[in-house]
Amino acid sequence: MNFPRYLSLAIILLLALGTIRGGATSLAKYVSINDIPAVSYAMWQSLFAATILVFVGFLKTHTLPSFKKAGTRYLFCGIVGTAIPNYLFFTAIKHVEAGSMAVLFTLAPIFTYVFTLILGDEKIDGKRLTGILLGFSGAIIISAGGATEMFSLNKFYYIGLLCPLLYAAMSVYIGRHVLAPQHPLLMAGGTHLVSFAVLLPAALLTNQAHAIWITPTLPDGLILFHGVISATAYFLLFKIIDLEGPVFYSFSSYIIAITGVTWGMLIFDERYTLDFLFATLLVFGGLYLVNSTKRLNVRKA
Repeated sequence: MNFPRYLSLAIILLLALGTIRGGATSLAKYVSINDIPAVSYAMWQSLFAATILVFVGFLKTHTLPSFKKAGTRYLFCGIVGTAIPNYLFFTAIKHVEAGSMAVLFTLAPIFTYVFTLILGDEKIDGKRLTGILLGFSGAIIISAGGATEMFSLNKFYYIGLLCPLLYAAMSVYIGRHVLAPQHPLLMAGGTHLVSFAVLLPAALLTNQAHAIWITPTLPDGLILFHGVISATAYFLLFKIIDLEGPVFYSFSSYIIAITGVTWGMLIFDERYTLDFLFATLLVFGGLYLVNSTKRLNVRKA
């Protein structure tokens, strides 16, 4: 009965999510090139995002994240879906174009389909397998720096490729397990609390704990702003998957790529070759083929 209303809401949220995450790619690059350690960046981002999400969630539900109810789920999403990929992202973005990283993020739904195949939620489909091949081909061209340099190695692109893989793992996990125990705001807040708890000792042990309160600079302020963006994005992630599932959520990748490339050109004067445009079309074509069949129905635990 309410499907049209929810679908409209889901589309609006999807557009908002893709737009702010695309812009966040350029923001992250600006902060990273100003010598903010990746582990500290990820740590502070998670702390501020957790603070916002838990506070708003408490105002709405009068409860706090319960690790007794969903401890395993918080741990998985906090470590596999947040702490590790965010650290890898902030490590890679310092050395690659913001637009290229945004395009690599579009591989998340392709990885999502691979995971659903492995888990038995989807059957093998020739069109989707072709999409996987196209998507990975485009990613390899981008990572190698061009179709004429296929045997070169830019390790930071390959580090960046791990981010959509891990985000996809969390997306499928959320679709199967996460939303039942607590409100999405609390789930997102608890996820970031776990991420912060993991990254803090890592930053201290590696002597990369950046004190943002000592002589605050513009990059420090942007870290706080990124925390706000992250809080918004994670809430939208949980809400969109709750409404329409992980594959529908993955359509945000198109918007992330387009806005990410645009902001990279405007802020950093990034320029892209025909190889990059060809690779982007391959990734988009693969994404279309993977997502153009019927909606994924995941089995929830």
